[in-house]
Parts: sequence; C-alpha cells; structure tokens
Amino acid sequence: MNYFFNRLSLKVKLISLICLVFILSVIAQNIYIIHVVNDEYLNLSRQRTENIATIISTSDSIIETLQNPTANNLDFIQNYTEQARTFAQVDYIVIFNMQGIRYSHPNKDKIGQLIVGGDEQRALQGESYTSIAKGTLGDAIRAFSPIYNKQQQQIGAVLVGQTLQKINHLVARTSQPIWLSLIASLAIAILLASLLSRNIKKILYGLEPLEMAQLFEERDAIIRTVKEGIVVINREGCITQINNEARRILRIEGKKENIIGQQIADVIPNTRLYEVMMTGIAEYDCEQNINGVVILTNRTPLFVNDSLVGAIASFRDMTEVRSLAENLTGVNRYADALRSQSHEFNNKLHVIYGLAFNNNKQELIDYLEEIIGNKQAESNIISQAIKDPIVAGFLNSKFSRARELGVSLSFNVSGILAPIPDSQVTHSLVTIFGNLIDNGLDAVQFLDNKQIQVNLSINEEAFIFEVNDNGEGISEKDMQHIFKKGFSTKGDNRGIGLYLVVASIDELNGHIQLCDQINKKGTCFKVSLPLKQLYRGKNCHGRRTDC
Repeated sequence: MNYFFNRLSLKVKLISLICLVFILSVIAQNIYIIHVVNDEYLNLSRQRTENIATIISTSDSIIETLQNPTANNLDFIQNYTEQARTFAQVDYIVIFNMQGIRYSHPNKDKIGQLIVGGDEQRALQGESYTSIAKGTLGDAIRAFSPIYNKQQQQIGAVLVGQTLQKINHLVARTSQPIWLSLIASLAIAILLASLLSRNIKKILYGLEPLEMAQLFEERDAIIRTVKEGIVVINREGCITQINNEARRILRIEGKKENIIGQQIADVIPNTRLYEVMMTGIAEYDCEQNINGVVILTNRTPLFVNDSLVGAIASFRDMTEVRSLAENLTGVNRYADALRSQSHEFNNKLHVIYGLAFNNNKQELIDYLEEIIGNKQAESNIISQAIKDPIVAGFLNSKFSRARELGVSLSFNVSGILAPIPDSQVTHSLVTIFGNLIDNGLDAVQFLDNKQIQVNLSINEEAFIFEVNDNGEGISEKDMQHIFKKGFSTKGDNRGIGLYLVVASIDELNGHIQLCDQINKKGTCFKVSLPLKQLYRGKNCHGRRTDC
C-alpha cells in the first residue's frame, strides 16, 4: 500500500488529498446543516401547531357549538376546522369531547371514533402541551389545548397535528441545493488542485517528491563528505545548515540539531557572514581567526530568483595551508639569506685568492682576522640571547643582507629566548622578523646614512620585537591601510608582507603597533608575543634554556 502511494505523482496525491479533505469536511458540514434545519422545522411546526390549537380552543363559535353537539353544529365544527387546516397548512385539526370522541377529522370516516395516540389524557385534564406520537396519519407533532365554556368548565379539547413525513420532505427539499453545491464545489476543488499541483511542480522544477528526497539526500551526503566547512544562514541571520567539518574546524560543541536555528553571531562570532548578506558583496580567500582557529574562507550572498535569501560560507582549516605557505615563505627567506651569505663569501674568497696569489701574506692574515672578528662579534650578539637555532641563524643572515646593501644593522638584545619546540611557531617568527627587517632594508637602501636598529626583549611574559629605520616613514593616510592585503606603496602585485605579519601575529595571540616617532624620521614597528603561546602551553620562559 505504501509503495503504491509513494509511486503516485504529486498531482494525483494533491487532488486525492484535497478531494478527500473537502468531501469529508463538506459532508460533515452538510449533515450538521441538515440536522439544524430539521430541528428548526420541528421547532417551527411545534410553535405553529401550538398557536393554531390555542386560537381554535378560544374561538367563541367553537365553544358554543361544542356545548350543543347537534348534527348542524357538528357539520359547522368539521367545516371550520377544515378551513382552518387548509389556511394554516397543517395536516389535521381534531376537536374531541371529554370522552375522547372526535367531532372533526380530515377523514370524515374517523369522526365519532375515539382519538388515538395515547397522548391525549393530559389535554382532558386541562393541560396545553405538544408531543410526538403516532396517530391515524402516522408519526406527527401534536399540539393539544383544552376548551372551556364561559363558566370555565372544560368541555373538550383541540388537537393540531403536523406529520413528520411532511417535515422530512421539506428538509429534503431544502438540502437538495446543499448537495448540488457540494458537487459543484468538488469540481472546482479538483480544478484548483490540478492548477495548484501544476504551479507547485513548476516551482519545484518539475520534480516529484521522491526525486526531491533523492536530491536532498545527495546534497546532504555531499555536504557531509566535502573537506570544507560549510555554514548557511537565512535572512534573519539564523543558521540553516552546518556540516560536521565546519563544527570540527571551528570546535563547536553540541549536536547539529541544537545549532540549527540559532543566531550565527551566538554560535560563531565575528564571521562577517551576516554583513556579507546585508551588503550583497561576496568576499573570497579571506583569512580569519575564529575561536582561536585560523581559516581561509569564502563568503557569498545567496540569491533565489534574484531575491536575497541568505548567505553561505565555505572555509578550510588554515593550519596545513598556512604551514605550507609559511614553509614556502620560510624557504624563500632561508634561500634569500643563504644567497646573501653565499654572495658575501664569494666576494671574500676572491679577495683571499688575490692576496694569496700575490703572496701578500701579512695582508691576508690581517684580512682573515678582520673577517673572523666581525663574524664572531655579530654571531655572539644573537647566539647568546636567541637559543633557537633556526631563529638565530635567520637573524644572523640579515647581517650579510645588510652589508650587501650597505646598511648599518645593529641588534640590541635583552633576556634569553629558549629553543621553540613547534616548527610552525618558528616559521611564524621567521615570517614576522623577515618581513619587518626586509621592509626596513627597502626603506633605507637609497639613503646616504642607512641605519636599522633591532631591539629584542624577552621577559617572563612576552617576547618584544622592535624594528626602527631612518627612512622616509609612513604617511598618515597610508597608516590606515598598511596591514590590508594587497595594499602597497611599492607598486602592483605587492602588499602581502605586512598582511602575513599580522596573520602570523594573530595566530600567536600577539599584537603589532606603529611606535610614536616624535621629531624623528623613519618607521618603527613594535611586536609583542606572549611566551605561553610561543611554547604552546609548555612551562618555558624567556630566561630558561632547557625546554
């Protein structure tokens, strides 16, 4: 049975359902109406027979003739009651004496006989009332009224009857238009159901319910299995869809059913999904930190038939992506550092070769001592304070790059930075140091007096990194945009460095600011990173080296 019903088309289902509901409701309504009409006819008949019985029982002519029941008077009574019956449109009017003998009846053969029905005794006792009883003409509503003479002595009674058969006939005639309206309404309902099903199928692109269910299951399976987090909101900013990957990436607790219907701002703060929906402007490839997780997200408004209905966000966990990107960035910076050192050493080797070839022994010794002494001094500055070999080696490489550009680079270090166990944190530091120092080198490379001062401070709580240069500085109008992705004053296809710096700092829960440069040219960036984030919960502080 269920299989047969499921195989029916949407049109047949709608027509069947609407017709069934309509027929049942109209039939019930008509039965109720017929019942009300029948009760109304009974009440009207009861009231009319009572009124007619009262009028006839108080008629002076009836009272006078009933006191003297001669043949002429009995004919008068019969003629009077028949005229009254025809005028009042009742089935019979019977006048009988105190012994229950009829003096009038529509059937003259019944005159002189005892009244039947068994409900006349109360009338002979002086009571006016109505009843339903079976007389000679069948079941009827019977109204009784006693007749009194001028001395207030009861001399008989009058019975006015309306058969139930006639009442039922009137009810049937009244219900005919109702049943005809039912048939007409049913035909209209079938037509409207057909039009409605056609319109619904048009809205549903001609799909049947089974096809829609299959599409829904396929869509749900796709959303569950994709490796991107997906979140959908409606016009009110409530979540209508969220897959397991999104909950896993964003570390959202609770069942999916408990999340659906909640405000996006309450579940996932700072998503900008609601803003994208309100503005109607899509945002692509945006990095964002949500609940401590860095994601790469695309946010687009949802339109259905050119109407804005919500917005959708798809995103990936940036841990692996950023790790790869930072590895590539680190490799590029390591390669650049090695290139600078290689270039510097090649130059020095050429000098050493020339001095050795010309047998300038003393000059060669002096030159080597100078090189070794400078290298040792530079290395001591970094290695005594920075115990992480990657960070220390990278910072030492910047001396070679500075000498290559003719820039005076100096480091001022206080405190001790222990080795960092997490390679991702190390790559983040390389990204931060490399971009800020390289920006300083770019800012001063065309000056006569090229100076960069780097201050490193490690205390119990934070690692503070400060880069000062004596370049042209940053204009006030550019200060609002320097950390935005793609913004650069150096030309097109730039503006990534400071954006990566801010992203790396955000991941480490640190902050960056432009230092005040009162009456001083150049630019100063100050970065503060909490040590507990650098060591990912390990009990390591700036003055320890045993982590």
